[in-house]
Amino acid sequence: MQILATTKIIVLGFAIGTVGGLILAFLATNFLLLRRVLLPYLVGIEALPKIAIAPVLYILLGFNDLSRIVLVFFLTFFPIVIATATGLADVDQNLLYLLRSLGASETKIFYKIRLPNSLPHMFDGLRLATISAVAGAVIAEFISSSAGLGYLIINAQNFFDTGLAFAAFCVLSALSLALYGSVELAAYLMMPWFRKR
Repeated sequence: MQILATTKIIVLGFAIGTVGGLILAFLATNFLLLRRVLLPYLVGIEALPKIAIAPVLYILLGFNDLSRIVLVFFLTFFPIVIATATGLADVDQNLLYLLRSLGASETKIFYKIRLPNSLPHMFDGLRLATISAVAGAVIAEFISSSAGLGYLIINAQNFFDTGLAFAAFCVLSALSLALYGSVELAAYLMMPWFRKR
């Protein structure tokens, strides 16, 4: 019950943050004006202590799963956007000029050059996001929740039940490792040229 409650928050927040981050990164790469206007603000927001917005989210959205999912979303969204947009934009300009002179379309350049170049950056962002997602879910449950592993740890602390708190901590570590491992597996499958490194 407690494991499922925390897993649901982590997975939903991480999935929505990942999809939203990737979409915005692709849009920012394809539209120069959007990149110049938006990315500096994203970097600035990334520097803010986003954990501190948890109480504000609870006031705006209520003490429910939605506010916890939104907090996890915020913690995963920004690293993915910044890392992926960096990978998509950081391409050898001479290579782009060569391909364009040979008649390659922007779509072909995107799929053949920009996308493969962005994958290592994107997976770096995803690795950071997995750690943030678990931390965000637990902190959200610390602040206000009636279920989940964070709630279980706080409850165990109130009753001085060290064994229960340690067990919940171990399960959280396993969840974090499982999520991180799934990102590593996806990186292994999608980047065969990195396997020998």
